[in-house]
Amino acid sequence: MLPYQEQYLELLHTAENSTGPSADGLEPEQFVVAAIEANRRFRAAVETGTALLRENLFPLLGNILSASKAEIDNLGEFADSISGGDVCLNYHIHLALMSYARHYNLRDMLIKELYYVGMALYNLEYMLRPNMLRLYTTRMRMYFAESASYFDTEYDNIEDPEIRGFIHRSMGNIALAYDINDAESATAKLAAVTRSINILSDPDVRAKTPSLPWDTYLYKSHQERTSLLGFLRSGNAGPEAFAQVLESAQIVQDRQLMAAREKGDPLQPRWQYTYMAAKYHSGSITIEDFLDSMYIMSGACADDDFGAQSMFTHVNIPAVYINYAKYLNNPKYEEKLSGCVQKMMSKMFSWIVRAPDKTSEQLIFYIKQILYVYNEYPGCPTFFEVVQNFFAACHPTAYVRMWIAGQISKQLTLWAIDDCPEKLVGLVGCKGISDVIWNRDALADFAVRAGRLYDIGMFHFVNIDASACRGLFQEEQALLHLHSHCGAAMLDRCRSTAVFADIAKGHHCRFDEKGGYPVDFYPSESPVSSMIYIVAAAGALSSCAKETASRYRPEREFDEVCESLEEGSGKRYAPFVAELLKSPDRREQLRVSIESWKSEAYLDMYRRREQMK
Repeated sequence: MLPYQEQYLELLHTAENSTGPSADGLEPEQFVVAAIEANRRFRAAVETGTALLRENLFPLLGNILSASKAEIDNLGEFADSISGGDVCLNYHIHLALMSYARHYNLRDMLIKELYYVGMALYNLEYMLRPNMLRLYTTRMRMYFAESASYFDTEYDNIEDPEIRGFIHRSMGNIALAYDINDAESATAKLAAVTRSINILSDPDVRAKTPSLPWDTYLYKSHQERTSLLGFLRSGNAGPEAFAQVLESAQIVQDRQLMAAREKGDPLQPRWQYTYMAAKYHSGSITIEDFLDSMYIMSGACADDDFGAQSMFTHVNIPAVYINYAKYLNNPKYEEKLSGCVQKMMSKMFSWIVRAPDKTSEQLIFYIKQILYVYNEYPGCPTFFEVVQNFFAACHPTAYVRMWIAGQISKQLTLWAIDDCPEKLVGLVGCKGISDVIWNRDALADFAVRAGRLYDIGMFHFVNIDASACRGLFQEEQALLHLHSHCGAAMLDRCRSTAVFADIAKGHHCRFDEKGGYPVDFYPSESPVSSMIYIVAAAGALSSCAKETASRYRPEREFDEVCESLEEGSGKRYAPFVAELLKSPDRREQLRVSIESWKSEAYLDMYRRREQMK
């Protein structure tokens, strides 16, 4: 690799990411200093990485058709080296290589690059899941399908076994572009993966390229078909679909049992869960039996094991347990259910906060699953506390920024009670101005919680903020714009947080509703419109707290933000909010408070992480 590429890789490997320092062995004040310094180092690494790529890589990608063979080979090597760390940069490199192959009619290279571009799009799309929003599935399916189409047209003319392998991998991956959330898509997914299984099982096809890992390809296809268990759960699947999915589940289970016996290892929990779920869906065991097996699996996992299988057990199994519990129709089990959820969540938080890699793609996905299925059972943590714990463990800069936004929201709300109480009528049950004045504490608490939840959707994109040392690409900007929708979907599920859903959805909308996002949401129609306007300003003001901003958020000066609030009055910001900061005394009070709140926020995060342990 070239020197700039090695330097960029070094930045990826050594720069402190947004998880911040471990609290182990540190006093609270030391933790604050270490966390702030980690943020500084990471932002510096981002500046260095951006400069390296702008000077050395981007000009080549922009003029890819003039690249030499040596440069093309080098780009492929560099893309492979960052595939697990910088997804979007990997995508742009492979997109350029695909264009090169298509332009020069390099068939074998094109087949391979179609596969890699499809996989990069899948990895980008993966950040949205389990939310129903999709940006790239159609393009992903097109790339995989084009690569797979060479099986019907050119397969016998291709001499390189590796390229034939890419065709089969692409054919199997077409299924990745389908969801299981509706019957039509799930049926298409089942058809795609079943076709792949049939071809991979064909002895005549295998005989053409005996060196390929056919059994591995086939096994992975059966694993993919097993993922359609959720389709069976929906009740829309016919008997043939049941038979195919359960057949794959049995094959995967048998393979896992054989591997476990040969190595003397226990059965991998992911496939143990899959097999038990298949038994439940086929009617072999009751929902109570299934839940009990998941709880036992969770309790048996060692707390000091931080491998991939342990991650599944500690984090995904609680999500599975909570999700399947909604099918329970047994009042006698409900008390036991609450106790089990409470213990599993406590065990999970303790594991996450001590895990060495808190921003791995798989861990973040498992956590998001919990955020989309969590139920506030009696005696269990509220959803608010669950959210705070996850941010404190995995995305500390966002935790600190929202903590500060909560304090700013509280201060603005208290000033609004004094200056314009009529603007707060409707919040926390206030029917008139007198209610606003009498419910001062309740309104202040509401504002704090609104500020500490408004950016919850950013949890979807922890990896954008923590896994690259450069500025953002267009694709990442588009994904980030969806955080408001994702956040609202998470909050709307639980009774205690549903009232904050509109705040999460609307804090990037303009007051005059002539811009911002999402474009189909109008804050003025929301019953909490005044708090949406307050939190929008608080979010802008929180950017003044240096060493708390994410890498894509510029650090701004306090006076600059206040001026933007004043200039944007009636346009971006609500006039009553901008008016609250007209007083020089209030501005100075808030300026001093924000700096103080930064330290308090880090200390609060430290305490929360210690409690989680």
